[in-house]
Amino acid sequence: FFRHSLAHGSKRHTMMKSLWRAAICALLLGAAEGNMNGKPGQYKIANGNPASPKAYSTDYNAEYFDVYGPTIKTRYSEVYWKMQEAVPIPEAIRKRFHNKTMAIVGYEVDQVQVTPQGDVPVPITWAYNHHYECWMLNSKKARMVKAKSDARAIRLGLNHGAMEHWKPEILDPSDDSEIPLTQFFSEGNGGEFRLSYHGYPKGYAQFIESPDIVHVMPMQIDTRNRDMDTPAFKPGPLPRASRIPASAGYSGLIECPCSDTLPKKWGMSYGARSTGRCRTPVKNATECFSGARQVMGSSKYVEHQVSASSKAGGCSVERHVDGTADIFWNSAVGRGCASRRPADSLMVSFAQSVVNLTVALATQEAPTAATITITGPADRWFGVGFGADAMCVHMVSDECPEGGPYAIVVSGESVTERKLAFHGAGDVLPRSVTVQSSTVQNGYRTVVLTRPLSGASPKHYTFDPTKPSMPIINAKGCGLPFAQHCGHAPATLTFFATNTPTCVCEGGIRGTIGGNPFPNPGPCSPQPHGDLLWQHNPTCSVQTYVGGLRCCRDGKSLLDADQPVPWPDQYLEYSLKFRFYFEEYVPARPAYVPSHQNLVRLYWTTEAFAGEYDVPQCLPGTPAADCIHVITSRWKVREMMHNCSLRTGDGSCTGTGSTDPNQTAGVKLIYAGPHCHAPTCLSMELYNADTGRLLCHMEPVRGQSVDLYDEHGFLAIPPCLWGDIAEGLLEPELLSLDTTLLSIKRNNNTLGHTGEMASWQMRGIVVPRHPKTPAREGVLAPGKGPVGMDVVE
Repeated sequence: FFRHSLAHGSKRHTMMKSLWRAAICALLLGAAEGNMNGKPGQYKIANGNPASPKAYSTDYNAEYFDVYGPTIKTRYSEVYWKMQEAVPIPEAIRKRFHNKTMAIVGYEVDQVQVTPQGDVPVPITWAYNHHYECWMLNSKKARMVKAKSDARAIRLGLNHGAMEHWKPEILDPSDDSEIPLTQFFSEGNGGEFRLSYHGYPKGYAQFIESPDIVHVMPMQIDTRNRDMDTPAFKPGPLPRASRIPASAGYSGLIECPCSDTLPKKWGMSYGARSTGRCRTPVKNATECFSGARQVMGSSKYVEHQVSASSKAGGCSVERHVDGTADIFWNSAVGRGCASRRPADSLMVSFAQSVVNLTVALATQEAPTAATITITGPADRWFGVGFGADAMCVHMVSDECPEGGPYAIVVSGESVTERKLAFHGAGDVLPRSVTVQSSTVQNGYRTVVLTRPLSGASPKHYTFDPTKPSMPIINAKGCGLPFAQHCGHAPATLTFFATNTPTCVCEGGIRGTIGGNPFPNPGPCSPQPHGDLLWQHNPTCSVQTYVGGLRCCRDGKSLLDADQPVPWPDQYLEYSLKFRFYFEEYVPARPAYVPSHQNLVRLYWTTEAFAGEYDVPQCLPGTPAADCIHVITSRWKVREMMHNCSLRTGDGSCTGTGSTDPNQTAGVKLIYAGPHCHAPTCLSMELYNADTGRLLCHMEPVRGQSVDLYDEHGFLAIPPCLWGDIAEGLLEPELLSLDTTLLSIKRNNNTLGHTGEMASWQMRGIVVPRHPKTPAREGVLAPGKGPVGMDVVE
């Protein structure tokens, strides 16, 4: 459906579309007539200025438009956690801000059932918003793409424990402007999202140029007991791992307890070292022969036990050009691993999957620089795709604009090269391989091919011998004609130099939960960044992990395997609704300051990159008032800064030069939103640890009834704001890049809890080292040049 209301005439028109499709719908109005959620004045901030003659108003007073996320449809205990499709924002807004900058001065969020009679809010006790992420984009110049979660994504909390995450990719920056092409919204993004204030003081905003689409990625947990016959909350069935009793007044599902449908597995991992000695050596020959097989794939292993000081001591393995490997256990105190590679050695990898594959790469280009040996069933086609772990090289939302990978397909004596389509056969490419041999033995065909390292065209894959690994996909058919496969899998080629000893070392415990890898080393950081390692928090290790994000999977029930989902035919359907408040940005002109300053995202987690943590239950006999669990974190301001362009960044960039003390004096916090979970969160505090000054103290506002927006135990989290004294705010403090910050988080631990969070979702301004002009908004500055607002000489 689509609704549109004029700004001043209060004219409303509603019509049902032919299909209630899963798409973002938009409602455009003029100036705000009151907040979307709760009652006037119900939003709070944590740090008003008592010396100011007026209190800061949390009632929004700006133009706005609404967006409705696609329909969320779940059964009891089901998790909904996915990127939703993008839809254009209202046409009038798109036209108004074409080639102009929108200043977003705040937003609200709710979960609603959309009906012809109007929006019906959904109680938080029915559907729990664990968190949301929302992006607004200029789709002509940016798009959302899925990326593997690297160390930076984990540090910024972009992946929420997942192996992959979504991020914006800039297609066309066009010019040297620093106006962002994307914006990210995630403040107060959990169970507190409805009544936590997401507004900014006058003159501050999130900038975006020519916005036209919105993407929403919610994580929701269905906790609605369909048999509740009273207003008081009664939980439905819970898995055995839940620590929350039925009398708690809320569902234990909100903490993502690990059900037995996600088995945990772990064991010692092993790594390779090409020089020096192992930090943690392998203990004996049995472990060596087993561990070496984990490190280096091979078509054949030969085990050796020796005692020779001339060879690498302990456990080592040597690769040969035919894909075989020798494993050595040397009981003597031998020399270290090889420090240099022989000039004639090749980089060779072997993978055993649906087919067997050996790839040998020379370090110099030549017609036969790459030797590829593939073995598969003689009576079927088989093939390998290079440089991708799926049938898409580069996924963009739900589309694959670049198609599938380059592949080699063997069908009897025929060998073809293809550029695969997304889940399709694709196109045959001009041949670049030379068939050196094709033999059949014991029902399997082995084909040996050679080709140059460089691809013959952009559609041919280019091999890089300097890369240590390469993702592949491989498959086999149902017969010789190339058609739908009858077996496929991804795999990874890991390359080692031939005829060179590679040491095998212990790499620490590695494990999986429900098949997904658990971080190794674990996700927790040492002090001063965090306390979790020192406290031996269960979330730090796969052996002790019992609940949290890693046990919440999209589309999966949180119940145990022997617990059927109750009410299987009773679905809960609703949407997330965002209301964006905006103003027009007026850029600087001679002698005048701009209308707003752009707010950059400044993010930190008290749990220090773990993304979550367990709150252990207090000891038996402890008085209830003393059941308090505390964690802390210390970090430098510069650790929140990311030296990349605001225009082309992913939402976490703080600007070019922002980490350089010669260019940047520091930051001023304008908005600091703590994030913690109901109902265990007691308080969060942020200090300037260098001066001992308290910057922000937050105590959540707890629901006291069964009423909407006041559900028992659930939270509203007031943020801290800084700005103009005349607005009722404290002035922001300049924090240099070397300022040490301290976060202290307190939780009630009468009960134990899993998946708790303690993050600071902050917005601030970067203060340049040198001034541009001292002018203020609308005030002339005679003889001065272009305008800047907060600066330090």
